[in-house]
Amino acid sequence: MRQFVIAVVGLGLAVLLAGHTASLALTKKAPETSAMLFPFNGLAHEYIASALLTASAADNGMDESGVKEAEDWARLAYREEPLTPKAHAVLLLGLKDKTEKSRALAIASGLNRREPRLQAVVLQDQVAEQDYPGAIATLDRILRVRPSRGEELFPALLPVFVQEGALEEFAKVLDGSSPWHDAFFRYAVKQPAALPNLLELRKQIVLSDLEMDRTLLLNLVSEGEIDLAYSFYEHLRPGVEPGSKSAALEWASTYSPFDWQFTNERGLRAQASWSFDKLEVGVRPGSGGVVARRILKAPDTSFVVRVEHDETSEDVLRDIDIGLRCHGSSGAPILDAKLADGTGGYEVSKLPASCAYIEITLAARAWSGRQALDAEIASIRLEPK
Repeated sequence: MRQFVIAVVGLGLAVLLAGHTASLALTKKAPETSAMLFPFNGLAHEYIASALLTASAADNGMDESGVKEAEDWARLAYREEPLTPKAHAVLLLGLKDKTEKSRALAIASGLNRREPRLQAVVLQDQVAEQDYPGAIATLDRILRVRPSRGEELFPALLPVFVQEGALEEFAKVLDGSSPWHDAFFRYAVKQPAALPNLLELRKQIVLSDLEMDRTLLLNLVSEGEIDLAYSFYEHLRPGVEPGSKSAALEWASTYSPFDWQFTNERGLRAQASWSFDKLEVGVRPGSGGVVARRILKAPDTSFVVRVEHDETSEDVLRDIDIGLRCHGSSGAPILDAKLADGTGGYEVSKLPASCAYIEITLAARAWSGRQALDAEIASIRLEPK
């Protein structure tokens, strides 16, 4: 009889041990099965709580019943495994008392500073409290561990970034030492509210991202921040102001729209020559339109626009136009003339008082049934009158 009891107890312990072993093996892959095999597996309860919370998230908020169920599983996890950070995160979200929540957040974050979900709750609380240094440091901790969570967390950081006084803290962290730094720049440059602060931050740090600088410049212009955009252009290309002292406008196109923007379409194109001393224009028969444009700061005095070229064909010169208008204006252009009519230059006596920036354009056309248009423009100058 004694041997029978020992055998039964041994078999029970073996079954319990097997269930425990299987439960541990399935904790991450199948937490529900793991919890069923061994009801005291707090880690399995933690994974279930985290999965339920994620599943409860919706575009317009959270499903309350799902959140409640997640909290129930989180309590089970905490009871069996008190140091489960995902369970801490779920339970913290349910706390309503600000004092209690802040105290609990400080304790939980002190126990684990690497669990992304827990740190996301910390970040949410810091943003709500306008704790700029804390929020930025927390985001840095999260994204150094999980850079892929940037798209999820950047919107929460944006209200901090646009606040006055936050730039100094961002400049301390965004030093390019982590992939998320560049990712945040690429996110912020698409957010109109972030552009002014992003510009100031960009001037304070070294960033070798030409495409980001171009996008920032273009988006500032498109949002009507033309003065900010031009100051950034001067920062990117320090030196003599374009067009000043009768200097020819270079054919550079790196930083449009204050450098040239060239058209490159089927049948209609313009490009700088390999030595950048000429503009090459090509138009197929039946095509036409603006081939080059750029924005300039308006001259303070009357001026003459001179176009230099070696073209001798009157037909070609009649089919290339130069235009000038106030940037952003929908009114009549200041200048709209053919190159054939500009042997002595085009005089502009006076600009409207509101005309702080001018847009200069070159347009070309090739008529159907005639030869393609191929021409070279040596330079365009704005000379004081």
